[in-house]
Amino acid sequence: MSGGRGIDGCILAAYTPAVERLLEAGVPCVAALENLHGKLCRYQSYRAVFIDNAEIGTAAAEHFGSLGCFSSYAFVPAPPAIRWSLERKAAFRAAADRRAEFFEFPETAFEMTNLSGENGIQMREGALEEFLLSLPKPAAVFGANDVLAMQVLMACRNAKLKVPSEVAVIGCDNDELVCENTKPQLTSIQPNFDLAGFTAAAMLDDMMRGRAVPEKTVIIGRAKLFNRSSTCNLPPSVVLVQHAMDYIREHATDGISTSDVIDHLRVSRSLLDLRFRQLRGESVMDAILAVRLESVKRMLAGTNRKILAVGESCGFGNPDYLKRLFKKRFGVSMREWRLGCRTRRT
Repeated sequence: MSGGRGIDGCILAAYTPAVERLLEAGVPCVAALENLHGKLCRYQSYRAVFIDNAEIGTAAAEHFGSLGCFSSYAFVPAPPAIRWSLERKAAFRAAADRRAEFFEFPETAFEMTNLSGENGIQMREGALEEFLLSLPKPAAVFGANDVLAMQVLMACRNAKLKVPSEVAVIGCDNDELVCENTKPQLTSIQPNFDLAGFTAAAMLDDMMRGRAVPEKTVIIGRAKLFNRSSTCNLPPSVVLVQHAMDYIREHATDGISTSDVIDHLRVSRSLLDLRFRQLRGESVMDAILAVRLESVKRMLAGTNRKILAVGESCGFGNPDYLKRLFKKRFGVSMREWRLGCRTRRT
């Protein structure tokens, strides 16, 4: 945005030295790229809106888990040590089936070319095929984004590996041009880019108008998984649970109950609860509470809001119940959790 006085505010998606000059001059700036955070977070006029990469990694692992038992889980990263890729990998590994071995495609298998930017980082020829052939089968492979997952599918074809029976593949971004033109079509997780963009614009508007914006960083969740043929065709019971989890992830912090999920899906309570216990080992309400608690943890770590306000915004109407539940689940109070997060950042 600009006016007669020059630049009044800016949403950042890339870094140049001019960015720091803007921040040094006190121009409000909102970052939409995690890679900028460590370099710019010291400035007073800086705020950030990021995608919840932990949610994405967890969703990929949970989807694989819903398909059955895999002998191995594997992650194909975006080099070199990009923050969003590392966060997705950590969550994917944490949520992966403990009975399976975990592998990561090595960053040493990437090499620089004469091109610039991300296009200048290419995989060493044949390296991905060798990696996929080495995985215990069946293998569940998560590419950090759709382009990497597309390369996994191409490598499977070159190595004559069957998808999804030998190697099941998930990407991220739900780029329809990529996902619907691969063979087989690529299952992908779509981050909530629309909400992230709206939030960044609203935050910048507040800053430009001189309104207080206490949150230094806002994390945007509510990603959705789009199932295509690179993962198994799901039986009706798995589809039901998947649709329920999509609804829960989107509305858990709105204070929904099991009845709301049932009304949305138009199924019986007994059937839905049975499928959840068969496929997830928990009740529908357990799943709702888990999503709410993760939202509480993110807000405690990333904002300065009062604990009571955090609970209310995450769908907990009873603060005493939340305090007891949080302590029981995580072994520390919410205040201790927030203090621990701040200590780890210093």
